[in-house]
Amino acid sequence: MAGRLERLPLGAKIFLATSLLILLAVAAAIAAASFVLRRAAFAEIDQDLEGAVNAQTAFSEQRVGRLNLVVRQFASDPSLIAYVAEAVGTRDASSVLDLLNERQRDIGYDFAIVLDPEGRTLARTDRQESAGESLAARPMIARAETDGEAVGVWREGEKLYDAVAVILKKDFIAQAYLVAAFSIDDETALGVKRASGTEVAFLARTESSSTAGMQVVATTVPELSARLIDAVGAADSPVARAMSERKEVPRAELSLRGERWIARAVPIVDADGSAVGASVALASVDRALAPYRQVQRALLASGLGALLLALFLSFALARRLLEPVRRLATAAEAARQGDYNQRLAIDRTDEVGRLAQAFEHLLGDLREKRDMEEYVTELSRSLPEPAAGRVVVGSARSRDLVAVGVDLRRYANLASESGQGASPAGAEALLDRLASDLKRVAGAIVGRRGSVEMISGRRLIARFEGEGRALRALAAASEVLALEPEGSDSPAVAIASGPAVSGPLAWREPAEYCLLGRPLDQVESLLREAAAGDLTISREVHTELEAPLAEAGFKLPPRRGLLSGQTFYALNASVAARASGVRGTPLRDVTTPIAAGTTASGAAPSTLSTLSGIEPGRLMGARFEVLSVLGAGGMGVVYKARDRELDDLVALKMLKRELWGDPNHLDRLKVELKLARKITHPNVLRTHDFGEIDGVPYISMEYVRGVTLRYLLDQTKRLPYSAGLRLAKQLCAGLGAAHAVGVLHRDIKPENLILEPTGNAKLMDFGIARPTVRTAPGQTQAGWVVGTPQYLSPEQLQGKDSDVRSDVYACGVVLYEIFTGKLPFVADSPVEVMLKHLKEEPPPPATEAGPIPEALSKIVLRCLRKDPDERYRTVAELLRDLEALSA
Repeated sequence: MAGRLERLPLGAKIFLATSLLILLAVAAAIAAASFVLRRAAFAEIDQDLEGAVNAQTAFSEQRVGRLNLVVRQFASDPSLIAYVAEAVGTRDASSVLDLLNERQRDIGYDFAIVLDPEGRTLARTDRQESAGESLAARPMIARAETDGEAVGVWREGEKLYDAVAVILKKDFIAQAYLVAAFSIDDETALGVKRASGTEVAFLARTESSSTAGMQVVATTVPELSARLIDAVGAADSPVARAMSERKEVPRAELSLRGERWIARAVPIVDADGSAVGASVALASVDRALAPYRQVQRALLASGLGALLLALFLSFALARRLLEPVRRLATAAEAARQGDYNQRLAIDRTDEVGRLAQAFEHLLGDLREKRDMEEYVTELSRSLPEPAAGRVVVGSARSRDLVAVGVDLRRYANLASESGQGASPAGAEALLDRLASDLKRVAGAIVGRRGSVEMISGRRLIARFEGEGRALRALAAASEVLALEPEGSDSPAVAIASGPAVSGPLAWREPAEYCLLGRPLDQVESLLREAAAGDLTISREVHTELEAPLAEAGFKLPPRRGLLSGQTFYALNASVAARASGVRGTPLRDVTTPIAAGTTASGAAPSTLSTLSGIEPGRLMGARFEVLSVLGAGGMGVVYKARDRELDDLVALKMLKRELWGDPNHLDRLKVELKLARKITHPNVLRTHDFGEIDGVPYISMEYVRGVTLRYLLDQTKRLPYSAGLRLAKQLCAGLGAAHAVGVLHRDIKPENLILEPTGNAKLMDFGIARPTVRTAPGQTQAGWVVGTPQYLSPEQLQGKDSDVRSDVYACGVVLYEIFTGKLPFVADSPVEVMLKHLKEEPPPPATEAGPIPEALSKIVLRCLRKDPDERYRTVAELLRDLEALSA
């Protein structure tokens, strides 16, 4: 038999296997559906029974509520109580009966009874001849005597009532008992059925039977009353046992006239908790199953039809199996190359169709993942820049400036702050208040185009440069003095001018921003001479402001400092405001943290002054809103900005201020744009446009919210193998795209590879790139070395022409660093590093960190060969070898 099956054609095998699977599937579906339908039917029955019990409870509570209104009206009306008490004393039953009948017509209760304090009947609406009958032993009367009122079931002969009993008291003395009740009858049962849709019966225990005999007192199915009594009335029946034990019967199966029913019984108890009857909810099993059986029959018929149709289709489609398989293989190869946009129009129900559907779902998942990454990338570009430490860039320089010093005198004596510094909470509150005041002062300075230079305790030093610097400083000073009312808590302000030196002070890592010069010394001296609320200016500043002061009608007398001996001039906020033309100018609030060496916007002052001269917050040409500083390079500074025309975030690269008029650097900026715009690849940062706004040349680029590879390496030393391999492939893919359009990067390093939040890497900064084949002399002169020494190839260090193999060498250095966390050559000086690149062989990566596959180590070492002819000829070859590796 096995041999015969082996000799069958593939199509026949698929047909037989498919037929068997479909047969089993249909049979299993029908069996499962039958099971589920039956469970659903019984679940619906249980739900209906539960609803009936809840409806009966709600119905009973509603009736008891109405009765409570009646008895409470009696109990709360002193005149009625007095009237009843008088009738009890005289045994005048007729007047009380008239009163009960009148209320019965209004409320509709079935009967009411008034009893004297001994529990003897005075008047009763349903049996007027029962006067004098003692009902003191009734459970409800006994409970009312104890608790003042009682609610429960009143049993009267073979009938049951929902009843309420209350004591009528006058001056805290019981005058009579009042009982009102509604009958539990067929109308009651019909009301429960209307609310729940379930048949209902109310049973009462018979008084004549010595056993647990039952009698139907109300029902919605009177034709089943006798059968119901036979089924539940026996002493050993579940309902009888439940009544004796006062327990609910959640589910009992009954057979009534050959029909299956499910019953749920709840004991009915009187005021002392004794079971006097039961409410029974009934649901017909056959009626509940009827619609589900129709579904079962329809399911069986459709299943058989589907089985026959599936068998026919499987036989026909099996013959065409090879064509879909080929198409599946083609789609799989395309997906491996990154093309997830394949569509497989294979409409089958056999294994090939299932495989096609599964592969289609897989492609859909990959497409969704790709689209989601693009969405997250776009979203991350709109996130605010993370708070960063101060960045000091640029070189030292001399400048002529106006320095402004502000001394917040209110913080000179902590005792004046009501002891706020005495406890940690008080110290924190004090510093919060100081920070708030410094922000307001910085706002006044930045609002007048000044920059905060440093903060030392309660003192803030700022600078003003450019046209109208002294007048802008005077206006800012007037606004600072206006921040606080005049008095001992007012700030003191001093203004001086002269030459100063600024730049990075490299006495520790990282370098600190430093500002030195005579204006700072003068400001410190003038602040010591100034009282609270004073504005003191040096002789040089007075010379610059003499004309505005004269126009405002002020001539300031010179003073000589008691401590410093220097000549200065003093004026108040009003004079400063009038002289500077301030007319209630609103102050700009600063919400970003102020740190020493930063402007109010949070950017380093050296970045703004020695590079582009552009402050965050400035609007360039009514188009670009500068948001923050992203970094700086050899040619200039890169800003994050919002392009108002396109409503998009971009990165703006601007030349240093001192290079604005240099045609060579301007040409290099244009060359960078021309070369970068040739490249369109997911692993290369897009470059948009070149232009000039407000006299400043710029390049606009794609803004990526991410971190550089350098940052990752600084944080983790080396990347995990799988992550490093993915990153290496992306680097080679982006660089290969650049080489494919004839662009040589020449500055491959971790700083020029940025990673998006999705993990996608982008190659950037083509500032020293050039065409792979020169057709004309470039900006780099013969014999010059450009690039970063740690990543330069030997031929670049020797000043020779470089080609794509030079970029391959730099890639090898980056790969070495990715997988080992170290550079292949390390020395104390750049010259020593360059000599090692020229003469020494790098240690194998496998010896520097492990585990690294030997194949990967060989790839990296091949990239780092001294002779360009021994390296990979193209980045595409390098990428091919990397793709042969797997994580």
